[in-house]
Amino acid sequence: MRESMMMKGGMMEGGMMREMMMKKMMKKEMMIKELMEHLSEEDKKKLAVMKIDMAISMEEQKMEMMKDKKKMLAAKMEMKSSMMEQKLEMMKAVKDMLKSKM
Repeated sequence: MRESMMMKGGMMEGGMMREMMMKKMMKKEMMIKELMEHLSEEDKKKLAVMKIDMAISMEEQKMEMMKDKKKMLAAKMEMKSSMMEQKLEMMKAVKDMLKSKM
């Protein structure tokens, strides 16, 4: 009973935290909109270019992370394959040994 109450409390705290984050984000967006109204067209363009640069940079980082993950998974699969081959070789050797003793 207590555990379920604690779980609900934890979920409520998480929900409240999420709500606070959403409010902060909305305030930030409002402030940015307000600031944007006072910027010149040239400054707005510069800001847009900077945002796009940041987005491109983030996507490039994600791509690099995916490549690294792909390499790691390939290495892991190669290792598993090698271990299976060794196990198979050992099983065949044991089979041959048992056959020769008969």
